[in-house]
Amino acid sequence: MKENEIIFSGEEILEFREWIALNMDEITWQGRYQNEFEEFWSSFFLAGQSLSQVIDRFRYAMANSQIGPLNQWFQWLKNKLICYTFIFKKADLLMISKRSGISVPEVAVILRNFFVEKFPHLDDELSEKFQVVNISSPNLFLNFKALSEELNVFPDFKGTDEEDVMTSLEITLYPEFLTLVSKMKRDLYHPNFDFSKIKSSMSFKNQLKVVQEVFILVFIAAVAIYGIKWANEKWEDSLVEKISIYEPQFKWLNRNLIFKKDRDTASNDLALNVQDLEDVEKIENKLKIDEQEEGVRYETESEVELTSWDALPKDFDVADREQSVYEEVRGGYRESRYGNTKVYRVMMKSQDIFSSKDKLNELLKKYEVTQVDNVKPGQQVPGGVYYNIYVPRIYLKEFMAQVMETGDSVLYESRTRTRRNPPGKNKVFIWVKNI
Repeated sequence: MKENEIIFSGEEILEFREWIALNMDEITWQGRYQNEFEEFWSSFFLAGQSLSQVIDRFRYAMANSQIGPLNQWFQWLKNKLICYTFIFKKADLLMISKRSGISVPEVAVILRNFFVEKFPHLDDELSEKFQVVNISSPNLFLNFKALSEELNVFPDFKGTDEEDVMTSLEITLYPEFLTLVSKMKRDLYHPNFDFSKIKSSMSFKNQLKVVQEVFILVFIAAVAIYGIKWANEKWEDSLVEKISIYEPQFKWLNRNLIFKKDRDTASNDLALNVQDLEDVEKIENKLKIDEQEEGVRYETESEVELTSWDALPKDFDVADREQSVYEEVRGGYRESRYGNTKVYRVMMKSQDIFSSKDKLNELLKKYEVTQVDNVKPGQQVPGGVYYNIYVPRIYLKEFMAQVMETGDSVLYESRTRTRRNPPGKNKVFIWVKNI
C-alpha cells in the first residue's frame, strides 16, 4: 500500500451511495433487478479499497461497456467519487491526481463543474480557485476546508440534484449490464488479472478516436471545398446567362450541313496575313460609313428628356431619324452597326436616381472603373444621370450583371466610330432615367 493512500471503509462506501441519492426504483425497474444491481455494487466497491483501485475498476467498466448510456453512467459515477473524495476525505487536488492517475487539470475541471452546479452565484470565484493549468499553479494544494472558509461553502448538500437523469438511469435493463457484471466477477477476482492492460487498451482507444476525428475533419473539409467549387461554377453560369442578351444566338443554325467544294484549292492561294485582313476590314467599314451618310438611318435613338427649344429637332418630319444634340454634341452613344469599337449601353429606369447612383458608385470603386473623358461618372443631366466609363475586361461580365440587378434595365451592344478602347478595357455607357 502506498504512503498516504486514500482508503474507503465500508461505512464510507455506504455514505457515498446515500450521498449521490440513487433512485433505486428507477435503476432496478421497480425492484425487478434489485439483486443484480446489489451484486454489481458489492463486487465493484469493496471495503478497504484505495482510490487508485476503485479508479482502475472504473477504467475496466468503461473499457468493457459496449453501449453509450452505460459508459456515460460509469463516467458520471467516477466523477461523483472524485467530488466525494475532495469533500469528505480531506484530499487536495494534487493528492487526488496522484492517487487516481487523473491529471490535475482534469480533476480541477470535474470539481469546478460540480460546485458551479451547486453554487451558480459563485461561478467566477470557483473558476478562479480551480484554475490549475500545470504543476506550478498556486491552487495545486487547494482542499475543501480552504475552499469552504473562503467562499462559505459547507458540505450539507447531496451529491446530485433532483433533475439529474443519471440517478434514475435504468442501467439494469440493458443486457450489456448483466454481461458486464458476470465478466467483472470473473476477471476482478482472478489473482493474475492485470489492470495495466486496461490502461493500455484505453490509450489505444483514445488514439483511435483521435484518428477518427481527424478523418472526419478531413472529410468535412473536402466536402466543403467541393461544395464551394460547385457553388462558384453555378454562380458563374448564372452570371453568363444574365449578360448573354448581347451575345448572338444562332440556335436555328444547322451545323450538320456540309457544302461541297467546287474545286480543290491549294491553301497557299488563300494565304493572307494580318495586315491584309485589316485593310479589307477598313475598306468595308468605309463603304458602309459612306453608304450610311448618303442613305437614311433608322437606328433607335437614346431616350433623352428635352428641356429647351434648342434641343428640339429642326424638322419634325425627320425627328425619328435625326441624331439628338445630346448624343452628337455632348458625347452620348447610340445604336450603330458601322463602327469598329464595341460599346455596351445600359438604359435604366429608376424612381430614386440618387439611390441608384450610390449603388453604381460602389460598383465603380469595387471593379476599378475609370472615366472616359473629363466628365465625372454620375454626372447629373436633365432627366437623370449618366456614366461614360471604362471597365476592366476581366470584371466586365460580373460588373454588368450587378449593374443590371440595380434597377429596371435594358442592355445593348453598339459599335461606334470613336477611338479604340484602351488595352484590357471596354467602354460602357449607363443612362439612369428618372421616372
